[in-house]
Amino acid sequence: MWPNQPIDYVKLEEDRQGQHFGLIQEDKLCTVISVFIKNGEAQFRKFATETSQQGKGLGSILLQHVVSYLEKEGVHRIWCNARADKTAFYKKFGLQKTPQTFVKGGIDYIIMEKTTVQISESRHFTLEDLLPLYQKNQWSAANKPDVLYNGLTHSDSLVTAWENDQLVGLGNAISDGYLVVYFPHLLVLPSHQGKGIGRKIMQRMLEKYTGFHMQMLTAEFQAVSFYEKMGFEHAGKTVPMWKYEGKEH
Repeated sequence: MWPNQPIDYVKLEEDRQGQHFGLIQEDKLCTVISVFIKNGEAQFRKFATETSQQGKGLGSILLQHVVSYLEKEGVHRIWCNARADKTAFYKKFGLQKTPQTFVKGGIDYIIMEKTTVQISESRHFTLEDLLPLYQKNQWSAANKPDVLYNGLTHSDSLVTAWENDQLVGLGNAISDGYLVVYFPHLLVLPSHQGKGIGRKIMQRMLEKYTGFHMQMLTAEFQAVSFYEKMGFEHAGKTVPMWKYEGKEH
């Protein structure tokens, strides 16, 4: 993995808490992967095959075993720091690129992930699917179910997140189609918050409105840092104003 570095270079403080997998042939350890699970997310690291055994599919065998094992364990996200020139390999196992990149030791890396949550732009859902998302977040729009449903399904863009048949997140956009876009709703089930679902929904919507002159939203105080990470900033010297019938803000 790092043949020109001392062994301490790859040691981690959390190694004792990790799970370590290996593939053995003829009493020789050929391929290794370490897995670290936290809050339902599993990162695999230190994935390496002995030089003389590379190109024989051993890494693929072990990685498929690890991915299958983690899925059976019920983790909702499997991820890794993939070398930029190896992303095609990881795609074979269902991992997808994220926008997150970095450089280590002069090597370019891309964070790749596989999640149990699927992002969709389909508008084929029912009020029964929709209402628990708003009710559990205590959004007053849940008190106007028909208006809520019609408003969302007639949005310029609507992005949903599903775990199996459960709607776990949603975001929408209102736009003139050319110059301005406003993002009114972005919410995730409380049980699924902190898992990157909101980020995925927002990224999908931002991709659709790249280059628009004005991209706007109203952020609750506790969500400001999230939106700043998505590229938003305070709107100069302007002050948000509204006429609002809800009472949760």
